[in-house]
Amino acid sequence: MPSSLSNEKRTIYPSWDDRFQELVDFKAINGHANVVVSSGLLGGWVSNQRQAFRQLKEGKHSPLTIERREKLEGIGFVFICRPTITTPWEQRFQELVDFKKINGHANVSTKSGPLGTWVKDQRAQYRLLKE
Repeated sequence: MPSSLSNEKRTIYPSWDDRFQELVDFKAINGHANVVVSSGLLGGWVSNQRQAFRQLKEGKHSPLTIERREKLEGIGFVFICRPTITTPWEQRFQELVDFKKINGHANVSTKSGPLGTWVKDQRAQYRLLKE
C-alpha cells in the first residue's frame, strides 16, 4: 500500500546554486549585487547570506561554507552593508527600479510592505497633481 506522503504535493525550494545564479543574473542587469531585502525571494536569500556571514564571524555554526563565501565574494557581493546617505524617496525609487527589473513590471501590490505603501503614495500624489 503506497504511503499517503507520495500523494501529497511537496514544495520544491531552489537550491543555493539556483539562488546564486539569480544573483549573478541580477548583477548582470543592475551592475551590482546589493539586492534590496524587499525585492522578493532573492532579497530574502541575500539577507540570509549576510546573516550566515555574521554567524560565521561570531564563531557560531553557519550554513555559509568557505566555497559559498568565495563564490559570493567573486561576484562582488558585499556581506557588510553600510547605510548610504540617500533620501527615503530615492531609496524607495531604487527599490522600485530593482523590482521592475526582477518582475518585468512596476505594479507593486499595496500589500508588498514598505515599497507597496510608497508606490500607493506616489500614485496618490500623481492624481493630486492632475487635478
